Amino acid sequence: MKTQKQREKDIYAMRKRRKRRRVLRQGIIFLLMAVAVLVLYQRRDSWIPTLETIGHRHQTYRSEEADAADGDLPIYLYSGSEPQLATISNRLLVLSDSYLQIYDTDGHLLTSRQHTYGSAVMRTAGEYALVYESGGMQFRVETAAKTRFEKLLSDPIVFGRISPGGLIALVTSSDTCACKLLVFNLKGQLIYERDCIEELTDLSFHSDESGCYASSIYTENGRLYSLVHSYSFTEYEDLWTSKPLDMMAISVYNTSEGDVFVLGDSQCCFLAAGGALKSTFVYPDTLRSGVFSGNTAALLLENTEKRTRTVVVINGNASTPVLRSYDKEIRSIGLVPEQNAVLIQFRNHFEAITSAGETMRSLSVADSYEGFLKIEDYLFLRSYDHIDRIDYQK
Repeated sequence: MKTQKQREKDIYAMRKRRKRRRVLRQGIIFLLMAVAVLVLYQRRDSWIPTLETIGHRHQTYRSEEADAADGDLPIYLYSGSEPQLATISNRLLVLSDSYLQIYDTDGHLLTSRQHTYGSAVMRTAGEYALVYESGGMQFRVETAAKTRFEKLLSDPIVFGRISPGGLIALVTSSDTCACKLLVFNLKGQLIYERDCIEELTDLSFHSDESGCYASSIYTENGRLYSLVHSYSFTEYEDLWTSKPLDMMAISVYNTSEGDVFVLGDSQCCFLAAGGALKSTFVYPDTLRSGVFSGNTAALLLENTEKRTRTVVVINGNASTPVLRSYDKEIRSIGLVPEQNAVLIQFRNHFEAITSAGETMRSLSVADSYEGFLKIEDYLFLRSYDHIDRIDYQK
């Protein structure tokens, strides 16, 4: 028979076991809650927009043209960094720091694909989107329907481009040369590799996608110069190289006329198919941005002392550029190739002008937006926290 002292020891041991079980149970519950919170935080871009808009969508700003046919617009933006907007197959792509989301033109979310790229960059052409990690080693190719493939490289990516036919060109850093040019097909197979002795700054594909034009920079006697090279994906010698250009080349484009357009920091120019200089335009003011399509370039220049902005329209077939000056803020510019027009975004309205500089139309908006993207007959307008839409044709 147990003594009083033994019974007290048993009771103490039982209480101790119960306390350990209670502490263990509380620890497990706390750990599960922490895991759930972490998962919810990582997937916040997919559930926060739905949660936050319940019961509040009717209070959100809508453009003057908005009506009941606007679908799920506006689209709310929840991201730690400014999202990137692009279009493929008449779909709206929104790339945030965690997700690639694809919408139709009524704002309905079609799919949401997570990524882990630290500094994600998106480039599109035709029905394809290239998403890569700037300074990282991963890239993937997307369509509206699915992710085609994802690859890991052995060197960090400097920049990448994709063609309408789905060729992927990536420029990477290298320990053995200035940089490397890698070209992949839609199956993710490496079809061309080039060790470059020049530091490449941009490239665009030949119209038949058999090669590319690439711009490079170098210094001589304290001055910065650029060269444009034409490469074939079946040869390792340059097809041709331009003479030195007195600028830092920012972007290079192939034109609808078979020429090359080079956008530089202090001037721009057209080159013939063989690399000969055809025309040059030296900027009278500081370049803020530039866009190109077909055979037409639109530039936005700014004079901070005079507080003026100038839109320059350069057509490769025209003898002289067209300049239009404004004494008010211009947010952005874009091209409407099907109408041969330039679209200028001001604080609360848009103005469309022809390549000859004549005003075509003006569209008012009742809010301030940071940028825009045209898809079909719509302008998608981006503010700091949402994307709205207006009908460009009305």
